Formats: sequence, structure tokens, C-alpha cells
Amino acid sequence: MTTLQDARRLGAQGFVARIRERDMPAFGRTVDSIREVADDEKASASALASIILQDAALTTKVLKLANSAYFNPSRAHISTVSRALVVLGFDAVANMALSLVLIDALLRGGVRERVVTEMARAFHAAVQARTLAALKADPNPEEVFISALLARVGEMAFWCFGDEAAQSLDSTLSTGVPAEVAEQNVLGYRLRQITLGLVKDWRLGGLLTSVIEQGERGGDREKSVALAHSLARQAEGGWEAPATRQVLDQISKHLDRPLDEILPLITDNAVAAAQAAVNYGAHEAARLIPLPRSGGAVTVQEDEDSSGPNPLLQLKILRDLSMLIAGKPNLNDVLTLALEGIFRGIGMDRALFAMLTPDRQHLVGKAGLGPGADALVRAFQFALDGSPGELVNTVVARQQSFVVANAFEAPVRLERLTRAGGVPPFVIAPIVVHGRTIGAFYADRIKADAVLSEEDATGVLHFVQQASMGFEHVAARGARA
Repeated sequence: MTTLQDARRLGAQGFVARIRERDMPAFGRTVDSIREVADDEKASASALASIILQDAALTTKVLKLANSAYFNPSRAHISTVSRALVVLGFDAVANMALSLVLIDALLRGGVRERVVTEMARAFHAAVQARTLAALKADPNPEEVFISALLARVGEMAFWCFGDEAAQSLDSTLSTGVPAEVAEQNVLGYRLRQITLGLVKDWRLGGLLTSVIEQGERGGDREKSVALAHSLARQAEGGWEAPATRQVLDQISKHLDRPLDEILPLITDNAVAAAQAAVNYGAHEAARLIPLPRSGGAVTVQEDEDSSGPNPLLQLKILRDLSMLIAGKPNLNDVLTLALEGIFRGIGMDRALFAMLTPDRQHLVGKAGLGPGADALVRAFQFALDGSPGELVNTVVARQQSFVVANAFEAPVRLERLTRAGGVPPFVIAPIVVHGRTIGAFYADRIKADAVLSEEDATGVLHFVQQASMGFEHVAARGARA
């Protein structure tokens, strides 16, 4: 519980530290993971795909956004995170993931009305800012979008996690005291300082920092964000209100275009913003975005159940894998897509890829998906000691696959696998390239009373076979080079 006394004593930076360490540690870890990949010139897009795929709910939401009209106007159907990265690009998918994790964290409670109001303004401003940036020939309108969306992240976090301090500030604001006066009187600092602290702490981008520090005093990009936020706030008083018309005139001057020319775009954007909020899962916020009278209704699409086997998704991922293999794939892309097919398409609880060390003496886990997969990858390290009748040695030496429904009926010894955390029912199969084993895929179901049908096991083996073909393709291309 954050009391008003706590909030005043902590100050803005102390409050930032509390949000980072107590209230939103998962978001900070996600930001760090994505930034680490983004800042590494050697990292591939598959590294980002692996981060997203670790969270099934996040994967579903990213794919829903990737297939929305706003982010994918061509409506090319996207079934996998790997495909989303190809079609939309690394930055767009990374920003989707960050935004989704943030919004999910901020929809937990607090002063609910204030949180939702801020979120509605953020979505409205983000969509408007992206259009303004595009009309100014900005090279990266998506960066402007994300900066507008997160420009008041500290305000949203305060209303969500401020507890008693948030209630006190809410009461003061409800009397009509201007925000800058109320914040200073109640807290001793501005909420904008929390936003700036979080943006710097989470390394959310130089443009966002500049937006917060400079606003309209900055360049075209900062001004686009500032004007978009002004419009989002003023439009709540009506699209025909004098204050709204004044902001629209400022936007017209900023773009150096007649208001009559840009007004249809801007009013259409309000509807697009409401739909974007729905697609992000912020349904309450969508209803607060002021729509023009001709805007019509915004439909709410329910998320599809992504649990369990999905034959249609299996076919789509196998098709994507075949197309990838027909081109010039790299090992990471083949690996990521095959893991995604086993994990999401077959509906296995965990999926893992392991590779032989260069001296061919050990099989070592390299990548995994599903709950607890990271720990399983770390523990999946086996010496190939030639011990007869043991699972891992048999898979590698004899290039044999195993489908094991329970430990009692296993045709080989499972002690090493179970010590590492593996459990029946599972499938394990070798990756064979030009007659040599180079690694293996392992997938299991760990939920209570889990069963593995013959059809599911066959599906896993099919993905492993396709991955082997992809690896052979890569190896053949390397031999010719």
C-alpha cells in the first residue's frame, strides 16, 4: 500500500524505483530482453520471436494485432510470429510486444477511471500522431506511434499503483484544481517526472524522452506527438467545440495543409484508434475515445482459444516452413518456426531443441518454448557416453525417434531425462543432416492427466522431418559457397 506520506517521502525517483521493482518487474524484464536483442547487431529476428513465443497469451495478442487492418492494411494473413517479423518488420513487432505487456500490466486496477481515461487518450493520440508523422514524410511513423502511446506512461502507472496517494490526488483533481497545481500540492512533484524516470529506466527511446522534455518546442516529430495529445484531450469536449477546432487549426499549420483536406483523415483516425484499443485488449478505453457522429460502431472481436492442437495452424506453419526452406533460410529461422509449430500448432506444453557440441560428445539444450522451458533448456545437457539402452544415447547413435506415453512402458531408460525435468508423455526425435545426427527436438505435455494422441505425436515428427530438410538445405548451400 502506497500512502500519501510514502509518495511524498519517496519523491518521483523513489516512486519510479517502486514501480520498477515492486509493481512492474515483469515489464522491465521484457523490455530488457527485447532491447538486448535490438541492440545486438548479430542477433536475428528469431531471437525476438523466441522472447514473444515464451508467453502464449502475448503470442496470441501479437498475432491478432499483426492481422488487424491498422497494422496490416494489405491483410496478408499472418499465422506465426516469424511471419509477422518478415511482413511487419522487427521494430513494429517489438513495439507491439512492449505495448501489449505494458497495457496488460496497467489494466489491473487502481483508480480505474483515471487509468482508462489516460489509456483512451494514449491510443487516440498514438493513431493521430502516426498519421501526422506520415504526412510530414517521417521516415519511421511507427516510432512516433509508440512515443505517443507511452508519452504518459508515468501517469498511467501512478493511477494504477498509487493506492492511497492516487486516491488523494484524484479527490483534489475532482474539485477542479488544475493538474499541474494539484500534483505539486498533493505529491510535491509532477507525474510527468515519473514518466520521464520510467522512460529512461526502461530505455524506451530517445524520441520519447525528447517528447516528454520538449513537447511542442521540439522538432516536427515531437510536435506531432504533442499536437496529437492535445487533440485527444480536447476532442473529449466535442469535435465541434472551439478548443478542438483550435487544435485542428494548429495541426493544419503544422502540416501546411488546408484543414478541409486533413479533417476526414483525422476523424477517421478516431475510429481507427478505438479499434486499435480493442485489438490491444483495452476495451474500456476504446469506449471512451470520442468518435465523430459518422464514426459508426467499433466491433469487439473475441480472442480465439489458442490452447490445444490446432490442425489449421499446423498446416499454415508447415506451409511457411516449406516456403522458408525453398528460399535461403538460416538455421535460426528454421529452428524458430519448427518450435513454434510444435508448441502452438500441435499444442505441446513444452518444446525444446538441443544440438550436439562440435566434438559430438554432448547433446546440449539451445532453445525452448513453454512454461519452465528455460530451466529445461539449462538442464538438458547429456554426455554421449554410449551407455546401452539409455534414451539420449539411443536417439543420437541410432537416429531413432521415441514416443513415450508413460515411464512404465518406455522401451529405453529415462533416468537422465527425468532428472533434467523431462516427463512423459513426450516425443523426442533426432535431426539428421546428410546421414549425421546434429541435434534433436524434444516436446512434452506436463499438465495433469495429459495425454498424447498418435496424431499429435505424428505431427511433432512431421515438424522434425521438415526441420531436418531445412537444415540439410542450409548445409548444402554452405558446402557450395
